[in-house]
Amino acid sequence: MQDTFSVAAIVTSFGIALLITVVMWIAHRRFEQRRFWLSATVLTAALIAIGVVDLLSATPRETPFTTVILGAAMPVFGVAGLIRATRLLPAWVRLPIAYCVAVILLYGGLLLGATVVPRFFIF
Repeated sequence: MQDTFSVAAIVTSFGIALLITVVMWIAHRRFEQRRFWLSATVLTAALIAIGVVDLLSATPRETPFTTVILGAAMPVFGVAGLIRATRLLPAWVRLPIAYCVAVILLYGGLLLGATVVPRFFIF
């Protein structure tokens, strides 16, 4: 049986949000617009692949795959859009905002993917 509150899971989620923020920040500084969105797509695909492998290793599998898909896509594309939209702000303002949005969208995507979306898509 899994714990309701897991410190390791909370620390991992904050680490994933930090990873998303740092990777999108580096991609924004290095690439032009097309490659920036391509790197966001690659990061989303990598996070989905890691999540699917984790889901497939769990027995019994009670979590739907939509949890992984939305839990990876929402924070990555949300932070990517936020970083692109706040180009005129200084970095000391943009990075904390992007990190907070990444955390909120990560939990929101996991919650939406686990509760609402499986009612419409069964897989």
